[in-house]
Amino acid sequence: MVKNHSLKSRERKARKKGLEAGYKVSKGFQHYHNGGIVTNWNGERFTGYDVRDLSTNCSVWDCYDANCDHLWTIEDVEEFLKGVYKKSGLKY
Repeated sequence: MVKNHSLKSRERKARKKGLEAGYKVSKGFQHYHNGGIVTNWNGERFTGYDVRDLSTNCSVWDCYDANCDHLWTIEDVEEFLKGVYKKSGLKY
């Protein structure tokens, strides 16, 4: 329970900090660009995060690739946003 609560608070913070910096953070299932959902051998779906630059309305490279989207973990999102804040001279 505590771990899940911690993840939820990290997600909230990333969404808030992202919006303040001009990015929208969303969580969802990984999809192939042809519309299929990525699964493992047991048919279980993979979840991940997408970060969209609101100035261009495009996803940030590396949270998607030539095949799939929503590839980032919450750690990837936090690292990206911390870099954005650092470049801007702001405290994350």
